[in-house]
Amino acid sequence: MSGDAIELVWRAGDESRSTLTPVEHRSRLDSSVDEKTLAGTESVADEIKVVIDGAGIGERELEALPKDATAQGQVASSSKRPEPPTGIKLFFLLVALMLVEVLVGLDNTIVATATGTIANHFNALGDVGFYGAAYLLTCVAFQPLAGRAYAYYPQKLVFLVGLVIFEVGAVVAGCATSSAMVIVGRAIQGLGYSSLFIGILAICANTLPIRTQAVVTSLMNVSYGSGTVLGPLIGGALTSKASWRWTFWINAPVGVFAAVLVVLLCHPPLIPQTLPIRTRIARMDWGGALLLLGSMVCLLVALQEGGIKTAWSSGRMIGLLVGFAVLLVAFFALQTYLAESSSISVRLLTRNRSMAATSLVNFCCGASYYALLYYIPIRSQTVDGASPVRAGIELLPLIFLNMTAGIVAGWTVSKWGMVQPAMLVGTGFTAIGAGLHASMDQNTTEGQWIGYGIVVGTGMGALYMMSFLASQMLVDEEDKSKASSLVCFWQIFGGTVWVGASNAIYANKFKAGLEHIPGIDVQQVLDSGVDRFREVVPPELLDSVVEVCIDALFDVFLSCAILGAVGFVAVFGIRWVRIEDDKTEKREQEKAE
Repeated sequence: MSGDAIELVWRAGDESRSTLTPVEHRSRLDSSVDEKTLAGTESVADEIKVVIDGAGIGERELEALPKDATAQGQVASSSKRPEPPTGIKLFFLLVALMLVEVLVGLDNTIVATATGTIANHFNALGDVGFYGAAYLLTCVAFQPLAGRAYAYYPQKLVFLVGLVIFEVGAVVAGCATSSAMVIVGRAIQGLGYSSLFIGILAICANTLPIRTQAVVTSLMNVSYGSGTVLGPLIGGALTSKASWRWTFWINAPVGVFAAVLVVLLCHPPLIPQTLPIRTRIARMDWGGALLLLGSMVCLLVALQEGGIKTAWSSGRMIGLLVGFAVLLVAFFALQTYLAESSSISVRLLTRNRSMAATSLVNFCCGASYYALLYYIPIRSQTVDGASPVRAGIELLPLIFLNMTAGIVAGWTVSKWGMVQPAMLVGTGFTAIGAGLHASMDQNTTEGQWIGYGIVVGTGMGALYMMSFLASQMLVDEEDKSKASSLVCFWQIFGGTVWVGASNAIYANKFKAGLEHIPGIDVQQVLDSGVDRFREVVPPELLDSVVEVCIDALFDVFLSCAILGAVGFVAVFGIRWVRIEDDKTEKREQEKAE
């Protein structure tokens, strides 16, 4: 029998946890269970729960293990955790992960400046909305599945596979010979992205001390924000000076360099596995992914067409919305049935009030962040008549403060060990900043929109990554992987839903307002897009159309302010706990031994 320490939860009274050697474990068991009973009992899996660090393996998997392996403590003989990277190795590992975050942030906005050009190239103006929707659709549908993959397979391998898929999607879209091929490429990119964000969190959680993670997650937020603000600038330059195809191809060299650094420098601890690979593949929750994918397709198509192409009261719209609700309920019902084998832990939502509140905060965070990210530039283009590059510049105050506040929040958490104050600041400033954006009109000065961007950026920077860190503080070690996957799911789900909802809010309010302006060809204005409607509107009616834009944007920004306020209230539902520093953790571990 191996002499390595194995971590066990002894279910006796208060289920206190301790780290025991096999000899100590044998002695403890002998006091209540003799050796013969231990070797043959059918209920041994109910007496001992093997905790595999970071694996997220549940009771269903445990029950499937051989009884003798469980009894002898051979199930999860833990390999020694590698030493955390330091010095130059840590620097280049962070560079690799930050480059991936830059790529993801860049991809979220760089294509937005090229969608009109792509649609014109393929004579497919009706597909404009699907270039972004296809990306978010596969991302949110397969993110829970990706979280499951990190529990069952080596984390570095899953991360690299996701990065390769992301790059393949970019190449496919860049080489597209039809609009449909662009949509397919974007869907492939979304599939790859579904494993990248949570992968960065998992790698940081398993290779760095928790106090260090507070600063590192802020650096990741800075990287994502940098990519986001560079997207419109680079996208506009590439589209006008080179080709729209370079908005996709630019991913390839950066992605390859990041992948090489990850291969050489990223060494998270391997998760011990005793389940055969066929069983692991079968337990990847493919049914859940398909149900969620179908649900999101129904919702996004409904939000894309509702009130614009098809009446909300039509059978098609009712069918799509009912299909969304039924499939989403079926998805969560399946997750409940699968229990600990599920990709989304319903148990953490229903039995852990703090995790439920954190999930709500993350939904509000993702929803308001993505909606503001898309509609602040749209306001600049429609109301001020700015170019895509100028619209990207208007995001600079938001992104700069997003990065700065993220660093300050990370440093504060690493020093004081509390994340809730940062989350309160984040949600509060987000609500205030979104409300200020709702007040903007044609007379808004440059100083005002800069100040409003600073307020929103401060809120987002203080909030965006802190909820992930909070999730790690609120659960036991064996649930950390599930907690990361859960909060990541709600953030992406919120962004996907609310970008679509914001599109429906804006488009329907805009169309309704246009119908009250005499002499306007409503359909011609709608088909022209945000960057060209000034070319088709008669000059004498332009101010009236801009007023309609302002009214429509008011509703979008107001919804973001409401989301921020809901998130602010939800923070009070999170249990206030303090992060223990490394020295305290070591003292507690030595005392337990």
